[in-house]
Amino acid sequence: MKLKIGIVSAEPSGDLLGAELIESLSEKFDTVEVVGVGSGPLKKYSVEKDRRELEIMGLIDPILNYSKIKAYQSRLIKKFISNDIDLFIGIDSPDFNIGIHKALKLKGIPTAHVVCPSVWAWRSRRINQFKYIDYMLYLFDFEKKYAANVNKSSFCVGHPLVRQSESFQDNKTENLICLLPGSRTSEIKSNVGIMIDSFKSFNNNKKYQAVIPCYSNENKKLVEKYIKDEKNIKATMESSMESLSKSAAAVVCSGTATLEAMLLEVPSVIVYRTNFLNFFLLRIFVKTKFIGLPNIISGKEIFKEFIQTNFSSKNIQKELNNLIANRTKILKSLKESKNKISLPNFKSFTEKFYDDCRSR
Repeated sequence: MKLKIGIVSAEPSGDLLGAELIESLSEKFDTVEVVGVGSGPLKKYSVEKDRRELEIMGLIDPILNYSKIKAYQSRLIKKFISNDIDLFIGIDSPDFNIGIHKALKLKGIPTAHVVCPSVWAWRSRRINQFKYIDYMLYLFDFEKKYAANVNKSSFCVGHPLVRQSESFQDNKTENLICLLPGSRTSEIKSNVGIMIDSFKSFNNNKKYQAVIPCYSNENKKLVEKYIKDEKNIKATMESSMESLSKSAAAVVCSGTATLEAMLLEVPSVIVYRTNFLNFFLLRIFVKTKFIGLPNIISGKEIFKEFIQTNFSSKNIQKELNNLIANRTKILKSLKESKNKISLPNFKSFTEKFYDDCRSR
């Protein structure tokens, strides 16, 4: 049986999930063809690599760029329909992907969404849009009750980062600090300056080195503008997990990298900063106590969080000192919390989808 997949992945963590899911489907179907948007491990398929419109973040910037984003979304919908796809896979980015789910459902095309939208944290009414999704593939056990509200079936598929983390040996360097400002250009511009200043204050005795992993050559060039006069900080094209696996501590922008830090047992501090209006709206709508995935999964603050004005050089310097001084205690919490995330397994979804295809 042949399978043609349409896919939209907005960022590196989505590329990893998409690649593992396609590999699982390839084991069941005779041939698998892919069209859509992605990068990283998805590059080996026929996908578009340019996804600048998907990198617009926050609450205000998407509104300001609404017409551009909608035009991009419409073009992808037309592409998927003209290519006569058998399944659409939207990975995260629910505000963008659910519109595609809805349009394709009207054409009778099955849809799957990977990463349950965080309706448990904010904008809970989005759960009403799950009716446009046939299959929800969620990552964490606590999301089960939210993911069930879809057209057909939901599956806890675990997280591929668990398997990836197991491939790295514990090769920590006592004097290495990892700085992770984010994979998007806007995140780097917002975060990297404060991260660098906080590391320099922490490292006043020049005992430590810092590494900043970059996802693309463009990102690396941008980061290097900030560190051109810094002897103790370097940018690298190695993966964030590779850099983290060598690091004694890390400063991490809220996102998937915080999960990588937890799985690799790296004492870390989570930071987040956005423009004033975005933050004002987030304070109104966000219902969770924490913003970092490790803390949400654990139900407690295993990584301290510094948000908006609290994300300062002074606070991060102080917390880096705490992470180094209390490393043993922090590692114990990390070992307990990482066990709450399961290894990836897309087999249940693959078999269900295959059976549904045969019965259509």
